[in-house]
Amino acid sequence: MLDLKNHTEIVVQQALNKYLGNNTLGCSCERCQADIMALALNRLPARYYVSSRGEILTQLESQTSPDQARIMAEVVRAAQQVSATPSHQHDQII
Repeated sequence: MLDLKNHTEIVVQQALNKYLGNNTLGCSCERCQADIMALALNRLPARYYVSSRGEILTQLESQTSPDQARIMAEVVRAAQQVSATPSHQHDQII
């Protein structure tokens, strides 16, 4: 079976890492990061490839400024949503 990959997952993960490097969230645990990824990926088109040639073409297409801006915008929106309503309880210090 061929190795099917979604390039959008890779660039969203990179955008999330960049976002987390410059911003703080109420919680940046693995669960919250996965929730951010899922929300952002559900709002972005998938870009699958199965060959090296397909990977290169997909990478070139995703390097455009509008594409990069849209990806970061979706990551920021998802991060704000997860921060506002995390899917787990946070420990509170009293």
